[in-house]
Amino acid sequence: MEITHLQGKLPSEAKTAMRIQALLPHILWLAGTIGYYVLVYFFNWWIWIFWVSGALLIVSFIVYVVIAPSIYMKVYSYQLTETHIEVQKGLFIWNHTKVPIVKVQHVETSTGPILRKYGLASINVVTAAGFLEFPALQSEDANNLRETIAKMAEVKDEYE
Repeated sequence: MEITHLQGKLPSEAKTAMRIQALLPHILWLAGTIGYYVLVYFFNWWIWIFWVSGALLIVSFIVYVVIAPSIYMKVYSYQLTETHIEVQKGLFIWNHTKVPIVKVQHVETSTGPILRKYGLASINVVTAAGFLEFPALQSEDANNLRETIAKMAEVKDEYE
């Protein structure tokens, strides 16, 4: 069965931002592994734990920092129509979610320091059954999409 992608795709800057976000926990993991090696050196703790942690760190780094962002960029797509929002993602198991616009309760935009550095923002569309996430769109596109969805769903801004 051939899966066709929806119209909207993530911008190329999203891959770099995803890699940096995945790199931060690996830096902490590396610091912990080095710290454990110091304990092995001074207190003769079990060395095998250091080697297992180092091997798992390398495998995790390759999967989550090098491979996963590239694959996620290829498989993630979205589309907004007059009646519904669709998000499609997945590698081995495809997840194709379709939410009617009338079910939207809340739309929010969020950004952190890494996303801001690359001019990106995330959108969360909240319904009674859960939420949809648009993970890393250009800030201007994210704001326009948020306003469009809010207008279509007649969601009022809480600050107005």
